[in-house]
Amino acid sequence: MTPNPLVAEFVKCLGTISHSRAGWDYQLPPAQRALEDRQEKDALGRARSIWSENPDLHDDLRSAFKAASPLATMREIEKVPTASGGR
Repeated sequence: MTPNPLVAEFVKCLGTISHSRAGWDYQLPPAQRALEDRQEKDALGRARSIWSENPDLHDDLRSAFKAASPLATMREIEKVPTASGGR
């Protein structure tokens, strides 16, 4: 069975989030740390979009999340940001 491209993109976002949160950023130069912070925010935003725009994939996305075991929570993903940009 071919994996759904949105599920694959969701897993990639989870990997980016985890990479940014792994804890070695304290050793990075400020510019690199800022880049990783932006990448994490972008990945979290995209993961939230995939989740909210594809309710028919929720079971597959939850399974992918569990398998990826990211440094994030499903609660973060399920949370719909407010218009004011709240996290």
